[in-house]
Amino acid sequence: MLLRDRFWLWGHPEGRYNQNADDYGCPDVSRMTPMEGCLYLGVRNTFMVPVGVQVNRRQYNKSFKTLRQVGWECFEAGKNPALIEQVIEEAKDFPNIGCAVIDDFKCTDSKGVVKYKSVPLENLQKVNDRLHNNGVRRLDSWMVLYCHQFGINKQEDEEFQPYMDEFDGVIMWNWRESEYTAIPEKWEIFKKYTPVTRRMNGCYLYNFGERKQATPEIVKWQLDFYRELLHKGESEGVVLHTNTMADLDYPAYDVACEWMDKYGDEEID
Repeated sequence: MLLRDRFWLWGHPEGRYNQNADDYGCPDVSRMTPMEGCLYLGVRNTFMVPVGVQVNRRQYNKSFKTLRQVGWECFEAGKNPALIEQVIEEAKDFPNIGCAVIDDFKCTDSKGVVKYKSVPLENLQKVNDRLHNNGVRRLDSWMVLYCHQFGINKQEDEEFQPYMDEFDGVIMWNWRESEYTAIPEKWEIFKKYTPVTRRMNGCYLYNFGERKQATPEIVKWQLDFYRELLHKGESEGVVLHTNTMADLDYPAYDVACEWMDKYGDEEID
């Protein structure tokens, strides 16, 4: 398998963050779709994450026809397991749909409440059982976890562990680019909490956490580090975030493309 086969795009509806939407600091106007983002960045898989936008899911799934694997974000399934049925139905028509992902699962809402605590553990068990046994094919479940959400309070980590165990895989992301030097240490902690759970790494190509463009040198550092993890078999993939700034001539994207041109056809066991 090639290295690019292990890379994913975290895909959003085109233009989702144009003109400083959600106060993330992007003043420009992008038109790049998720599928175009995959082609541009040279990756073979995508997670499709509508982020509050009503989209025609079938049209997006058709555009993803040549990708190896597609996953759809389904956060509310934690509260309502029946919502996972939509992904299962779509998997009947689109053979490359292979998983669902829950984003921001351990985030805190505007009232200071940690979101996962309102999700009954048995709901996650229902979701995972249905994804695995559905009459179409086995589908996997993934969760997003940020570096600042673990490795600080041992009791909180232990309380969260049963929820992590219910997912097939967890994606580790670093939210604030300025904290990137802590990634290796966080990875070692992350491995302890995922002894049997599959792992991937997320890499922001725009610095959402600090509301500005990403630093090319730091993007390259992350990609180099994650490449080592892939070769060591500690991680099975890398998720690049996102298509919605990819056509704006931001240097971090140029570096990511150059990096993929250099390493993308490398063999990964």
